[in-house]
Amino acid sequence: MVLDSTGSRATSQRLLSKEEVSYFHTNGFVIKRGLFSAGELAPLSAALAADPDICGSQSSIPSLDGRMWKVSEWNELSEGYLGKLPRLSRMLRNTEFLCGEESYFWDCKLVRKTRDMEGTVDWHQGYAYWYQMCVFPNTVTCSVAVDANTKDNGCLNVIRGSHLLGRLDMVKTGEKVEMADPVRVGQILQRLELVACELEPGDAVFYHANMLHGSSPNQTNVPRTMLHCTYNAKSNSPIVPEAAPKKVYRRTESLDDDTLIRGDYDFILDGQIFRTPGYYPPLPRIGTPTQSC
Repeated sequence: MVLDSTGSRATSQRLLSKEEVSYFHTNGFVIKRGLFSAGELAPLSAALAADPDICGSQSSIPSLDGRMWKVSEWNELSEGYLGKLPRLSRMLRNTEFLCGEESYFWDCKLVRKTRDMEGTVDWHQGYAYWYQMCVFPNTVTCSVAVDANTKDNGCLNVIRGSHLLGRLDMVKTGEKVEMADPVRVGQILQRLELVACELEPGDAVFYHANMLHGSSPNQTNVPRTMLHCTYNAKSNSPIVPEAAPKKVYRRTESLDDDTLIRGDYDFILDGQIFRTPGYYPPLPRIGTPTQSC
């Protein structure tokens, strides 16, 4: 165990090495195997199996082809499981390594794909949605596989090196939903490598705010669940604080890495404050999905 700057204990083998940090900056992503143990994720898996509707928190998002996928979102750090996991020392230490400075919690998303959820998560960049708030794309997302993520069940796909392209233009797929310009993405895919991030439960992938990423539908009868935790650099706090009060820098309390395995949380799903779910009607069909895995 090692101590972080706040005195919280982090498990050293779950911290990124200098080589892994270098790989991230070159490729725009890095996979960290075994970031979480099966025992740590078991309570969340059981809660999701018991409540697949996730407390009614899921928003329905249209794909380019008009089909839908669902996501639960939150930016409140509760005393429950979903509020404590993003505060674990390993999460803050690793994102600080990648940001190059102190990082703080930005938001979380939970995407649980089932076979009846036919939508493709089209190619997009995180920074495209935050551009009006932040000067730099200095945010990092850590996406944790809660169960096995495979090509067949719609694992996360990334385009290696696409973080070096800068922010791309977006096009609408619904009233409030945008994706990266599919014509430009098609050209990018002719030049850069698509990487399917197949993960075992507890594995995670860290990726840059300008990394093009997305995923295909689940073609199996087994759910595919991924928890996306995003962190911003302290120096990159929103330009106009009053326009994004919940995104403004505030120091994120670091928790010992054994917090979850000790069961030191008040609840798992019921009690978490999620963003109000929405339904975003798709625009008329304008093409076919750009995902190919």
